[in-house]
Amino acid sequence: MPRRQFIKLSSLAAVSAPFLVQDCTMDESRETSAYLSSDELFNLFKDPPNTARVFVRWWWNGDMLTEKEIIRELDIMKDAGIGGVEINPIRFPDGADPVGYTSLEWLSDEWIHMLDITLQAARERDMICDIIVGSGWPFGGEFLEKEEQTQLMTFETINLEGPGSFEYSNQLLLDKVDPGIHSKYEKVYKEITELRLVPATLNEFEPGTNLDAQLLNDEILINVQEGKFILYYLVKLTGFQAVINGAPGAAGPVLNHYSKEAVKKYLERMSVKLTNSIGVLGNSFRGMFCDSLEMEGANWVDDLPEEFLKRRGYDLKPYLPFVLFKIGHMGNPIEEPYGSFLSPEVEKIIQRVRYDFYITRLELFKERFIDTFNDWCHNNQVKSRIQAYGRGYHPLEASLYIDIPECETWLRETVGTEFDNTGWRGRAYSVINKFVSSGARLASKKLVSCEEITNTSMVFNASLERIKVTGDQSNLSGVTHSILHGFNYSPPEAPFPGWVQYGTFYNERNPWWAYFRLWADYKARLSAVFQQSDPYADIAILHPLTDLWMKFGPQRDPFPVVNYPEYQHNVWEAMQQNGFGCDYVSEQILIDATFHKDRMVYGPRSYTTLILLEVETILPETAEVIAKWAGGGGKIIFIEKIPQYSPGYLNHRKNDGKVASVFQKIMDSNTKNAGLYSAPGDNLITWFQDIAKKFNLKPYMKITNPDKFIQQSYYRSGDLDIFFISNSHIRKS
Repeated sequence: MPRRQFIKLSSLAAVSAPFLVQDCTMDESRETSAYLSSDELFNLFKDPPNTARVFVRWWWNGDMLTEKEIIRELDIMKDAGIGGVEINPIRFPDGADPVGYTSLEWLSDEWIHMLDITLQAARERDMICDIIVGSGWPFGGEFLEKEEQTQLMTFETINLEGPGSFEYSNQLLLDKVDPGIHSKYEKVYKEITELRLVPATLNEFEPGTNLDAQLLNDEILINVQEGKFILYYLVKLTGFQAVINGAPGAAGPVLNHYSKEAVKKYLERMSVKLTNSIGVLGNSFRGMFCDSLEMEGANWVDDLPEEFLKRRGYDLKPYLPFVLFKIGHMGNPIEEPYGSFLSPEVEKIIQRVRYDFYITRLELFKERFIDTFNDWCHNNQVKSRIQAYGRGYHPLEASLYIDIPECETWLRETVGTEFDNTGWRGRAYSVINKFVSSGARLASKKLVSCEEITNTSMVFNASLERIKVTGDQSNLSGVTHSILHGFNYSPPEAPFPGWVQYGTFYNERNPWWAYFRLWADYKARLSAVFQQSDPYADIAILHPLTDLWMKFGPQRDPFPVVNYPEYQHNVWEAMQQNGFGCDYVSEQILIDATFHKDRMVYGPRSYTTLILLEVETILPETAEVIAKWAGGGGKIIFIEKIPQYSPGYLNHRKNDGKVASVFQKIMDSNTKNAGLYSAPGDNLITWFQDIAKKFNLKPYMKITNPDKFIQQSYYRSGDLDIFFISNSHIRKS
């Protein structure tokens, strides 16, 4: 390779597909002075620092802690090549034998004493400590006041046919509202906030007849004229969700993460108690961790209507019952039919308001939770580490703001043996990984953390071979550091298998434990290199997030109910299987970017090609910058659809016209570098090969016989080109 050094980090045994590395002189203007020399990087590779070594999620089961056992387990982990721990208090495992130990309460003097012992012992062993905020997830506690507890605005419907009068007690209506969520808190507060009668069919939008005056009565009387109607009533649930697997002292109702005051009070309660005993938190911890916020549909704070009006410019109230979905397990929408039939025209109006409702919540969540959490961490001289995905977060942009963004990778039976054309089957990385790693790199972050080898189905059947394949897939998705799931605090006198809450059986009782260090050293070497390098990407992918949110609502990432389109999370795989690299981008990234001829630049990242995955709805501002990019020679590839619509309700007709006009001009004026291409069929590898041929996209690595089980990623560090190539099939070479 000309003028450059080439390193191949290969986990292939013998590969049938030949690889030819092309001349990697693309974008040669990169700055090299900020990188380590080749000798320095190789020394890190040979002797990785603890910051590159795997950490473990250290479940403090039931907080049944002793000094002797804490030190014993730290020694075991240190000897196994583990570089740090995430201290994670959690509920005692069901059915386990406590063998005479008792729980310490989170943040009690006794618990903090055990924490102090842990921190001192970790320092003596040169191990790094993070700690979870609270216990379990999402965090909360028995001590929360009502106004600090999580809120859900939901609704119920009753079909009525007139003429006639119908009478219901207030209590009966409340009793009917009981969403089938996973983690219910029994002391839930219920309040009917709105009552209205709506025609069973809406060909034009109307909010219905307001019956709120009836809410002053214990018995509600509904007079219905001739015809079919739907009684809608909104119910605010406060404290509806319990912390999942919370330990004593941090169980109870979940916090309202949309309330800045509640978030700040909760965090300061923790930091004040810890600081008073152990001093400045930054002297003991690397970071404060927030686990996945599986908030089961939480969507409300009391001033949300006021904020909606201020930010969106119109009143939410007339539309609210139609914007909401009835929810069930983990806050996912239920599929049964309910409510008024909406004509296509009315449905489009509701979808626009639904987008505005969600965007308002996204803004409030960032301002009141993410920003508050970050400020609190920095005031205490620690980093924020958050799994920033799920319904409260923007799947990509949230990682821009967090010091250590984190994703997750799962060990499953199909990993290493199957790899469906679309979906998740056969994948260890979750659908969120590429969003998180892209967001991190766009924000100049080299540390992309991952809850790795998450395992709830093969706890005692996970081989080191499967663990290795799972870990490799994690790195292919952009991960540069692994937090293993997990190491269970369990004294040796506990009957086999000990206190096991979750995760692969990382334990000295496991027959392969003596060999675990070999894999841990391998992972550390990879992370040492990746944390000092930049992944190459020349293609940006824009997902149809707006269309997804409008039609189906925000998803419970990393386990979405709907993939829209079905193949949306598999396009990046086809690129890497064909010798390309890519990042995901958002509309805001495009709007904030700069453009230099055919190249779009955001922070340290730059691209010559944008692929829009069946995007129909887009902001007028985004349309304009895409037109600017196309005018400079950037390649714009529309998959299946060309955007025609704008999101949001206000001025939507005018904005729709702008969007449609801009994209028509793009297609008319840039015939050489903009075009429409059909959605993929069964084979995404050949589909992307055809796209590359049509639009003259050049890979950095030529793979003459690509295989879905073989992927690569290309990193650059100064004048070094680094290729990681992995075969994820455990039987075929």
